[in-house]
Amino acid sequence: MNQWEDIYQISLPLPFALRMINAYVIKGSTGITLIDAGLNIEMDVRAWQEAQAAGGWQWAEVEKIVLTHYHPDHYGLAGTLQQWTGAPVYLSRTDHEQAQMFFGRDSQMPEEMMSFFARHGLPDEWATQIPDHMRSFHPWVEPHPKASWLEPGDWIRLGDVDYEVLHTPGHADGHLSFYDPKRKWLIGGDFLLPKITPNISLWPNCHPNPLDNYLVTLERMKEREVTKVFPSHGPMFDHYNERIEALERHHAQRLNEMRSFVVDKRRATAFEVCEHQFGTDHTIHNLRFALSETLAHLEYLRLRGELSVEERNGMVYYKEI
Repeated sequence: MNQWEDIYQISLPLPFALRMINAYVIKGSTGITLIDAGLNIEMDVRAWQEAQAAGGWQWAEVEKIVLTHYHPDHYGLAGTLQQWTGAPVYLSRTDHEQAQMFFGRDSQMPEEMMSFFARHGLPDEWATQIPDHMRSFHPWVEPHPKASWLEPGDWIRLGDVDYEVLHTPGHADGHLSFYDPKRKWLIGGDFLLPKITPNISLWPNCHPNPLDNYLVTLERMKEREVTKVFPSHGPMFDHYNERIEALERHHAQRLNEMRSFVVDKRRATAFEVCEHQFGTDHTIHNLRFALSETLAHLEYLRLRGELSVEERNGMVYYKEI
């Protein structure tokens, strides 16, 4: 467990490729704040209990639970932590609504996503796995918390420090980060990671141009002076502007590679571009994110007028203008 003044980093195991998520405990004179929750799995329950014992605090001391966004590794255990602590759970209204859309028991999003991916070239043997795969997350995110909303521009007290609530979308439409202007510290969730690139995905019924949303966010966040970033994956880091610039270069290169592939082939489905960009050795979990990220880049190019689309026999193809 790493510590920086009042902030303690808790490592929570994940049963998929990322392997680990950082949650944070912030200690204050009146109580404790938890930042992000992990999954509702035994490994993460045990990790929280071990962190509690090592830190010498009780569940009754927790005064709030704050979520950066709705993805299962951040949101999943929040309802259980709320039951244990009685504390309010804060997140953006957008991400609360999207948690219900993706993971609600009555949601038809799994079938809608299957059809969406099939139209973009995903073969039936993969597409038909999507509904069961998405519904397999239900036990990891239940019970859903009773949520309170945070809005960009709000201020929230975490421990004994007032943080500005910043909207940092792209990875998730309602993603929030938290900025301490005195120490110039940023609790950044998945907005900015020290080594890996945050996944930027296009999903049905969500932002139609998430990559543009993310690139605009990166440009806007350059205005902030940040001396420490506390990310959800990887160690705390201080090369803030350098990391933003590296991510901008990464996406520019990927856009160029995808556009060149489409132009060379004259027309291609998103799935064909995905296999070219990310290879063919996938699980359904990884393929879902790879194809969604491919679509985010292709739609960015289309909306900028660099590619167009045509539909043939119910299949969407990208092509040069």
